[in-house]
Amino acid sequence: MLTMKNVSKVFKTDNIQTHALRDFSLTVNEGDFVSVTGPSGSGKTTFLNIAGLLETFSSGDFLLDDISIQQLNDRQRSKIRNEKIGFIFQSFNLIPDLNLFDNVDVPLRYRGFNAKERKQRIEHNLDMVGLASRMKHLPSQLSGGQQQRVAIARALATDPRFLLADEPTGNLDTQMAQSVMSLLEDINKQGTTIVMVTHDNDLANRASRKIQIKDGRVSELDVVVANSQAIA
Repeated sequence: MLTMKNVSKVFKTDNIQTHALRDFSLTVNEGDFVSVTGPSGSGKTTFLNIAGLLETFSSGDFLLDDISIQQLNDRQRSKIRNEKIGFIFQSFNLIPDLNLFDNVDVPLRYRGFNAKERKQRIEHNLDMVGLASRMKHLPSQLSGGQQQRVAIARALATDPRFLLADEPTGNLDTQMAQSVMSLLEDINKQGTTIVMVTHDNDLANRASRKIQIKDGRVSELDVVVANSQAIA
């Protein structure tokens, strides 16, 4: 589903070059739930941004659904991003002046769905995250965990094949983090492929696969089984 081979990303400032990714190689299969860990500055966010077509890369090969990304222009990349990829961020990124219904509606309007289909998708996804009864509430009337659930509903409203989560539990307490993680596990069981960057090793170990990035490369690749015992 997603294959990166020897992908590098170099940021250039005046005479300084910073290598965010170095010969980065990874394959994510359909239905995977992959957790990504690593120290600050290791390249986790750069990897996620490239995977989400938010950043370009300097060299290497990147295939998404058998499409060669480096051959696409900005408009083509934007089309694939909007049709295939959903994003969940640490800070929720909800629009404070819009109620939950209208927040989830934003990407659907952008995609051009008609009013009837948008309503069905919004209600279905808010119900799935347990917030159908609060769809007219504003984000400020919700807890942090509930706001993250709205963000998940928004990300899923367009039926993405691929869900990217950047520290989705980073602003939550332990109980809320566990609740959001359980929701992501349920979503994955329904067939959505998930890649999640996290600093929490306990949550990372709950994914079906766990990778560690260090110095811009995959330094450790494990398969995590149900009892959380890793197979090297």
